[in-house]
Amino acid sequence: METARTVLVLLTLMVAGICARHWGKKIFITYGQYFLALGLILTSYADSYALLIMALMITGIGGGFTEALINPLVVDLHAEDSGKYLNIANAFYPIGVMAGALIFGELLTLGYSWRLMFRIAGIGALIMGVLFHISRFPTPIEAEHSSAHVISDILRQPGFWLFAAAIFLGAGVESSFTFWSRSYVETYLADVPRAGAIAVVIFAGTMAVGRLLSARLSEFMSLRTLMMRSAILGVLVSSAILFTNSLIAFYILLALAGFAAACFWPTILAEADACLSVDTTMLFVMLACFGIAGFGLTPWIMGVMGDSAGLKAGFLVIPGLFIGLILVLTLERRIPN
Repeated sequence: METARTVLVLLTLMVAGICARHWGKKIFITYGQYFLALGLILTSYADSYALLIMALMITGIGGGFTEALINPLVVDLHAEDSGKYLNIANAFYPIGVMAGALIFGELLTLGYSWRLMFRIAGIGALIMGVLFHISRFPTPIEAEHSSAHVISDILRQPGFWLFAAAIFLGAGVESSFTFWSRSYVETYLADVPRAGAIAVVIFAGTMAVGRLLSARLSEFMSLRTLMMRSAILGVLVSSAILFTNSLIAFYILLALAGFAAACFWPTILAEADACLSVDTTMLFVMLACFGIAGFGLTPWIMGVMGDSAGLKAGFLVIPGLFIGLILVLTLERRIPN
């Protein structure tokens, strides 16, 4: 199911990036919310696996439009201080994860149908679509070059591949804790479903706070320094998690991991925009493709390792991701700002 949705997200990302250069972002962001609402509502009425897959693929289209264009829109609105405002905007992703875990989890515990959860989410997406529809957007700038020329130009930049590797690794860290923290708690620390749900909420909550804090710190230090210090903290915290046998200690380390993982996705986008003189919308779309690939692939690798050698072995991947980030960021320092 997740693969079907993600494939549509990736395909839609590129289509949205190319089309938005010619017709502007508003129409695609707006209809992305409408597609998301339609897919979520259809999911709630699914009575077969085939219909469920189709509905989730429609949500993938809506998610792809949104993922492709929200961050470029933030840069359009705040070009002079994009690192700060990208972190603020992206803080609301983990806030959404946290709110969903708490609200929908509690409703399910009270006995409400899972179908209601999708209808509530669908109504939320519909409301956002209407709000975007009636909002004013920056005037689109006429594209000077064809999309093929822009994509080719980006791919020829060595710096692009460093930023692509960085966002792949950073997204992998984020998804690793989001997908597997609950299972880790229930496997090794406390066989209580709510204890695992609290772990997800702690990570998402501290990641949201971390992004807001990163927005503030970006006024006092360079984006490169912020990311490097976060990666070093991540190596220390994710390594320590492997040796803890206390639920409270795990929660504390997980909170620190949320702070360590927080800045990467939005800050990598801001740093790439500052370092590479290319079309921002298409740059962000192409980097998002690598980010989504990392977000989806890393938990799967951890699951394969967990099946063969235990979940703790799977968690060894996370310090490796942070070390990879340190190496990539060290190379990235050679790119002139």
